[in-house]
Amino acid sequence: MINELKKVAIVGDGAVGSTYAHTLVVDDLADEIAIIDLNKEKAFADSLDLLHALPYLSASPKKIYAADYADAKDADIVVITANAPAATFDGEYDRLKLLEKNVAMIKSITKSVVDSGFNGIFLIASNPCDIITRLVAEVSGFPKNRVIGTGTLLETSRMRQLVAEAVAINPDNVHGYVMGEHGNSSFTAWSTVAAGAKPIKEIEHRLPSYVQMDQKIREVGFDIFERKGNTSYGIAAVLARISRAIFRNENVILPVSTYLNGEYGQKDIFIGTPAVINRDGVRELLEMPLSDEELKAFSNSADILRKNFEQIADKI
Repeated sequence: MINELKKVAIVGDGAVGSTYAHTLVVDDLADEIAIIDLNKEKAFADSLDLLHALPYLSASPKKIYAADYADAKDADIVVITANAPAATFDGEYDRLKLLEKNVAMIKSITKSVVDSGFNGIFLIASNPCDIITRLVAEVSGFPKNRVIGTGTLLETSRMRQLVAEAVAINPDNVHGYVMGEHGNSSFTAWSTVAAGAKPIKEIEHRLPSYVQMDQKIREVGFDIFERKGNTSYGIAAVLARISRAIFRNENVILPVSTYLNGEYGQKDIFIGTPAVINRDGVRELLEMPLSDEELKAFSNSADILRKNFEQIADKI
């Protein structure tokens, strides 16, 4: 149950964590923001910087501070954005490359948060997101609906923007989902995509090919990374969108990384798929009517995630 005064604890004050904190303040989503980072001086500096922005924002007064894990005890949401310093792409742009280096750190973070007495919702952005989300779920022992990864919500945003640009409409009017791994095996479920109420097939002649679009959606994050060293604004907006859905009990459908228990013929994995999000986390998963080709792509993505998790299962 969400408290009257909404509190978020952020673990990781890098580009993603600090941008998310700023978004929480600008969008007036949280009353209390606890920033946890090994570099406590940076967390302290960011907290002051954010507080100094408040007088010029249309936001309520807030408590923002550099925190310890004990401060997560009464948080509604703990957001994990941290990545181990050694977790790098090493020239190969595949989020799965980050897995081995992040396992021990995420396991330690999860245990520290749970030991504080935290009993809210975990929200995960650390990569590889789907596998790290499953790791947090297993280490924490929390109900699966209260452990959520950002999943393919960012890819879905990118798809909506690309379609909107191609047909010159507002991206708010593009509907549909990218599904699967938050990574190189993600795919757009084009059978779900529409511009307004018009199915995408009716305007596909105005778009690049689906193959080209999917490739762009998968690769654009790395294009950003190559040029600025991180992606931050998009993923911070994704975290804020999920936070809003939780705090405001929206019952909105978002393609997040959530637990499958037989849906699409898959079990015991976390993967990006549309789900209803409210104050309890994932209220329910919506199984979309995918085409045979899309089901095959989903199965392939699930297999990749399952095999990669098995490689680190003995470290949990």
